[in-house]
Amino acid sequence: MTLSTADAFKKFKSRLELSPTEQQDASKRQKDVRETIDEDFDVDTSFLTGSYGRHTKTKPLKDVDIFFVLGSDETHRLDRPPAEILDDFKKTLTDAYGLSAVDPDGDNRRCVTVEFDSAVPTAADDGKVLSIDAVPAFTSGSAYKIPDRHLGQWIKTDPKIHKQKASDKNKEMGGDWVPLVKMLKAWNRAQGKPIKPSFLIEVMALDLVQPPFTTFPDEVRRFFAAAHDAIVNEWPDPAGYGPPVSDQMTGARLITAQDALRNADKAAARAARLESQSKQGDALCAWRDLLGDYFPLS
Repeated sequence: MTLSTADAFKKFKSRLELSPTEQQDASKRQKDVRETIDEDFDVDTSFLTGSYGRHTKTKPLKDVDIFFVLGSDETHRLDRPPAEILDDFKKTLTDAYGLSAVDPDGDNRRCVTVEFDSAVPTAADDGKVLSIDAVPAFTSGSAYKIPDRHLGQWIKTDPKIHKQKASDKNKEMGGDWVPLVKMLKAWNRAQGKPIKPSFLIEVMALDLVQPPFTTFPDEVRRFFAAAHDAIVNEWPDPAGYGPPVSDQMTGARLITAQDALRNADKAAARAARLESQSKQGDALCAWRDLLGDYFPLS
């Protein structure tokens, strides 16, 4: 029997949740990275942040962020170019994991990435943690300063505020905002990441997704329509610090993102139309083409 669209989205939601295997793998691998950094640097504390910490991380599990809050023996680095601490983190991690596993893309802006596995798990499999991002940080009042290689500056941020805003919004939307954001991120990944960074999707969804929540397919389509116009706006850091989250979205990237959002809105409308025509199998295929291989057909 063919799945209804509602049941397909329910199953899609479940597939995007992290499995016990992934959670255990994340725990082990982030512990290994923490111990490696601790050996070479004065670290006051470290904690998981980013979308993993906000529970909006999607599969496959890449870019799990760890904030390393450095201690007093490292504060002299704040007077040095921020690229230096990133290069020093990179050397330590390269010594531990090998040259090919650390910053393979060579263009990390505020972190150093360790890649553990190049294989991408399928929707039917329990995946592994594919990479971890190590972020150097210093306490700055109630917030933190982190290095920005592109700007050549130490910028202020506060992941605790990001996490609280995501939690508050999820409660406002009856627990459906986080799963919706995961679905939107799955779309972004399936379509070649037209919106960068993926955190920008969360930031936009804080504003563009408003109660009452209806259904996942309707809310996905509403986001595409609203985001098509809103992507050109400047989207500041929700914590009130640092450069805009949208500062990568300029020129050709904006045009690409608008085209992707326009096409996504049309594709979602087509999927809804197929369902209304009792072509349910075709409707599910249309949703999968749009949202990626984790979207179920049966």
